[in-house]
Amino acid sequence: MAARSKSQPVALPSGITSFRSFVQERDFAARQHRGRRENQEDYYSFADATSPEEEPLSKLLLVVGDGLGAHTGGSVASYLAVGAFIKAFHENELSGSWRLRVALEAANETIGMMSSRLPQVEQMMGTTLVGVIITPTTLQWISVGDSPLFLFREGKLIRLNADHSLAPMLDERVAKGEITPEEAAHHPDRHTLQSALLGVPMTLVDTVMDPVPLNKGDIIIAASDGIFTLSNKQLEDLLSFGKHTTADKIADAIIFSIRRINYDRQDNITVGVVKIS
Repeated sequence: MAARSKSQPVALPSGITSFRSFVQERDFAARQHRGRRENQEDYYSFADATSPEEEPLSKLLLVVGDGLGAHTGGSVASYLAVGAFIKAFHENELSGSWRLRVALEAANETIGMMSSRLPQVEQMMGTTLVGVIITPTTLQWISVGDSPLFLFREGKLIRLNADHSLAPMLDERVAKGEITPEEAAHHPDRHTLQSALLGVPMTLVDTVMDPVPLNKGDIIIAASDGIFTLSNKQLEDLLSFGKHTTADKIADAIIFSIRRINYDRQDNITVGVVKIS
């Protein structure tokens, strides 16, 4: 398994002592907006990740894919990858990170098989993907690409997974004084991906071997990169009001805030929210 890059587990003690079932819309919800794109190339799904002996919906699987817009069939790629990931997750009985890895490999193989059936084109079919297992006390993930996984805790927004675009490398050059923050922010290659599901061996995969503890009041967000229209500070301010409301209202508020900005190059946006209460 590839080494993790620039993401560390948030190992804080859990304040949750009992398991319970998640309730749709109250505890978990997702919303989408096409933005200024011609097509919606994101795809997401929630699934019940419990085994037969467990309480239904006491463990969630959330998967978000962002199809590559410059590639053939981005919307098809995200749809196929998310579906294949969930199917493989349910069909294998491995634990934790290994189960996620098998599901990821199945999603990547599905993209490869579909690409091989298409006429030869310049750009391969592809998508990013983040898959998350969430219980009332823990979280585990696997991701490829730049779709972010956030944890909001006690007023602070923390990105959990690695960013597989060139943005971290450009930001590192800023820290070294090689380029200015403005040059990094507007660099034409900033959003170029170093890794994605393309049906070929993946160059970078981000995951954690051990579950990350969750606390009561935590909010988990898995999204496509269209969410970056909002700054971390804007998201923190917005989520601070979310501690007294439900997951569906949080997802609605994020989408509303992005639409209100009315960015003329707004990308597709998908926001999946899970609230630990």
